[in-house]
Amino acid sequence: MLKSVTNSVFNSFKSLTIEQSRSIRLRKPPWVPRAKNKRFRVPTLKQQDKDEYDYMIPIWNKYKAEMRSIYLLFKTVAKFSDKESVKAQEEKKKLLEKENSLLQENDRLNAEILKIQLEEENVKLESRKKQAELDLKRQKKVEELYVLKADKIVSKLIEKSKSFVDPNNLEYEIEKALNERYDHNFSIDSSGRFFKAKKLVTKAQAFDPKFFPIESNDLNQSILAESSSKEKNPELKDTNL
Repeated sequence: MLKSVTNSVFNSFKSLTIEQSRSIRLRKPPWVPRAKNKRFRVPTLKQQDKDEYDYMIPIWNKYKAEMRSIYLLFKTVAKFSDKESVKAQEEKKKLLEKENSLLQENDRLNAEILKIQLEEENVKLESRKKQAELDLKRQKKVEELYVLKADKIVSKLIEKSKSFVDPNNLEYEIEKALNERYDHNFSIDSSGRFFKAKKLVTKAQAFDPKFFPIESNDLNQSILAESSSKEKNPELKDTNL
């Protein structure tokens, strides 16, 4: 029972403390687990030869002492050379001054560029404001024109509505239409001109039963001129209809 419990615990954790600390095995891939018969095996440590250890320790100590002395020598030489060499100090000072001057020049150029950019942005902003004001004025003018046009249309419709037939004047319009008489004994050509008794007349004259045309060249010429002007300007023709 205890063996099965320990096996299940180690299988669940995959033996992290043991398998992660194993060395590289050349005869097996690294993802293959350790063999079950070697999982709890503790390898024996190799004992170093005492004579070899006694021979290597002085050599190792000597090597460390020599490397430490060389490092300290390089450190002190570089330190005293920087302090005692006036030329090195002057060169270092010149380098620092040059670096500071370059940094100041860089800051000055950045400030000038920033100033120019801000001025350009202000100019663009002013131009945009002026353009927006012009657009607003233009839009207001267009709206005013639309309002005037709408007022004219409304006034025309109001004027036309005075002649409309409504329940209040229905009987009056019926009596007026019955009392009025129109003469339809006229003809119209393809150009829209009215002829009565083979004479050129106006529209009102054509519908008037009491009118009879008289031979007059001046009248015919005036009617022809009026009809030609209506053909050129169809708006006049629509207003007279």
